[in-house]
Amino acid sequence: MKHQVCENEARILEALGQGVAPESMQEPLRRHLAGCPSCAEIVSVYKLFQIDSQYLCAAASLPDAGRVWWRARLAAHRAAANEALRPIMIAERFATAIGGGALIALLVAALPWLAGQMVHRTVFSDTIVYSFSLSSLIVSSAVVCLLLMAGALYALWTEK
Repeated sequence: MKHQVCENEARILEALGQGVAPESMQEPLRRHLAGCPSCAEIVSVYKLFQIDSQYLCAAASLPDAGRVWWRARLAAHRAAANEALRPIMIAERFATAIGGGALIALLVAALPWLAGQMVHRTVFSDTIVYSFSLSSLIVSSAVVCLLLMAGALYALWTEK
């Protein structure tokens, strides 16, 4: 079944869009509404939308304007702080990468010497007072450096 378009639909839609109630429309349009089912359906759908709109507007709760303003300023401050800290974060990451590369280069260069120290087991002397040799101090400081580097990388990646 084809829906027949009424020539007054545009005028009725225009009046409804301007906020004119169907009861206060001009006399020829009110008479037409009484006899035209298509236009009467448009008005009934319009009324349903108006009721729904009123219900939704009444149910919606808007936050306090001061709170919205405060949150907007807080977001702006955070964005400005992140923008200001960006070069520092880049420098920190660059320094971490250089430090990690230097540590890896040191370990690669010292790997043959460390392997020789592990094979000969000259870490402790045979005296009663245990004194640490230079090789054990280097190994322990390398381990501490690796642990510190891992902690720094974790802190940078989580950005806390």
